[in-house]
Amino acid sequence: MRRGGHIYNIRTYSADSGLVQERRQAITANAARVFIKKGYHQATMREIAVACKMSVGAIYHYVGSKQDILYLIINNAVSRPEGWRDDLRRRCQATSPGQVLREFIDMYYRTVDRTQDICLFTYQETKNLDASAQRVIRQAAEDDVAICAGILEKGVDNGDFHISDATLMAHDIVTLGHMWAVRRWFLRPRCTLDSYIKEKTDLIFSRISPRVDAASINKQEARAEKWRAKQVHPA
Repeated sequence: MRRGGHIYNIRTYSADSGLVQERRQAITANAARVFIKKGYHQATMREIAVACKMSVGAIYHYVGSKQDILYLIINNAVSRPEGWRDDLRRRCQATSPGQVLREFIDMYYRTVDRTQDICLFTYQETKNLDASAQRVIRQAAEDDVAICAGILEKGVDNGDFHISDATLMAHDIVTLGHMWAVRRWFLRPRCTLDSYIKEKTDLIFSRISPRVDAASINKQEARAEKWRAKQVHPA
């Protein structure tokens, strides 16, 4: 598996790539529940096999080790839909960077909400991967930051944003999204996902657009709300 020049190879005894992908998806989905419940080190291959309704030997036909399964789970968690980065870049050409940034924040934070158990698991268990696997996972995380930084840089070029370091700001934006999962024990009793997104979006824009007037912000929020409605109720 290759990402940004980094490779992590997983051994298989099957020459049928479609079958390998299908079996690995099933193993990943079932093993994730075992790992989340028991932790990586405490979970056994026997327990994973029972959850997958496969024999231990059958699992080893498609992966080489328990760490391979951990890698597949985490790599799946940090992977994004094909073409999503190109879609965001095209949006930047068609509309204002402020609008695209609002859409990015909304989409990213809601994705974290839908996958919060795996998001938290990724924070906790990536350390158990070997160095080559960690490099691939880190590249995926850097890709998320890079696409957000690209939106910010476009805004700086247009004069919409005032930012000294777009990459660090993008890292802050992405990390605030992750905190919805990592700090959920604190956040859930105090706010909803919608209020969290609004609060953090307002905070981010207060940092990067200190001179934007209230009317402009309200227009951007209205456009963002219209865009969200289209995602929920597409034409």
